[in-house]
Amino acid sequence: MRRVKDNFVKINLFQRFVFLNRCRLCATVIPINENLCHDCNPEKHRILQEELSRRIMTTRSFDKHTCPFYYEGCIRKGIHKFKYDGHKRCSEFFAEEMASVIERDFEDEKPDFITCVPMTRKKKRMRQYNQCDYLIKHISKAFGYKFTPDLLVKTKDTPSQVTLSGKDRLNNLKGAFNVNKKYDIKGRTILLCDDVMTTGSTLEECSKTLKKAGAERVICATIAMRNENI
Repeated sequence: MRRVKDNFVKINLFQRFVFLNRCRLCATVIPINENLCHDCNPEKHRILQEELSRRIMTTRSFDKHTCPFYYEGCIRKGIHKFKYDGHKRCSEFFAEEMASVIERDFEDEKPDFITCVPMTRKKKRMRQYNQCDYLIKHISKAFGYKFTPDLLVKTKDTPSQVTLSGKDRLNNLKGAFNVNKKYDIKGRTILLCDDVMTTGSTLEECSKTLKKAGAERVICATIAMRNENI
């Protein structure tokens, strides 16, 4: 049986030659037969399965969470390149790694929908894309999940979460999301994806919204999480 990661389409050597092959994390130009530069070593920041399993989150609205990396070093740099500098080639590398832990940790789950944390229309116009749309597009193809980037809608243009404390982050997002009325999610399982989990407040508010609309289970996957207990 093929591993899910084998379902990802690889960029061929001709494309890498024509468009310049760049490191999937820092965007440095590298030889056409490589994916990462010598300075980027994601293995140093990988989360071991036993470390992840020790993070018990019984008070959360989401049912499970998994991710491959800690938010540090070259992983943090890669996410910033992907999120703010338009380095979209990061998306396949990150999506592959997410797919690997989803396959491992959510083996018994059968998601009806895959979606991601949404942006307001205004913010999406300013940034020109939601980076998480790219992640779930790759993951949905690999697993055959229903690709629904518009399942959640962000209705409030909230201040950035970056400078806020855990409690303030949660208060900042209260009532900020709605479920798109064209989807019936009653009794369904939703796979919710985001780039980083820091305090978990964004995933928490999105999960509350999904559960309120009738979702039975919400399972979450991110590229990275902060390297400390939540």
